[in-house]
Amino acid sequence: MDLLLIGLRIVHVGSAMSWFGGAIIGSFFLGPTADALGRAGQPFMEHLMKRRRMGVFFPIVALLTILSGAALYWRDSGGLQSAWIASPVGLAFTIGGLAAIASFVGGLILIGPSIAAQVAVQSELAAGDGIPTDAQQQRLAWADGRMRLARRVDLPLLLLAALTMAVARYL
Repeated sequence: MDLLLIGLRIVHVGSAMSWFGGAIIGSFFLGPTADALGRAGQPFMEHLMKRRRMGVFFPIVALLTILSGAALYWRDSGGLQSAWIASPVGLAFTIGGLAAIASFVGGLILIGPSIAAQVAVQSELAAGDGIPTDAQQQRLAWADGRMRLARRVDLPLLLLAALTMAVARYL
């Protein structure tokens, strides 16, 4: 029994389920609901990010997914042997891994700064009269646009990663 392999697979699959599940819930439910509520949705999202630490949780599970996946990839490929990487199994794992990495980087570039901008504006509004200035409305519109782009990019990349991982061993 290879306990390291079992441990890596538990971390990889468990964290990937959390990451993918969060992307689905965020893309189909949380984001659209917050958008539909307009300014009323901002306190809800701020609570998720600040109090519930959703903005910390998902980068951690994404990183755990990628690091444990990289360790599994290293083991399966025999230390990155090109013959394995060029095989159907290796290509599927490579495509899936690259899709997950692209999703992670995209999240860091698009989601993180968007959330930070939204939280900053909400804090400014809470400290002031609650009526957004034109500059604050522009910052919120910028953040909303980046979040919509992230939802359109992130979920398909994670779906590609999940599907390639699911079928790779059978190719």
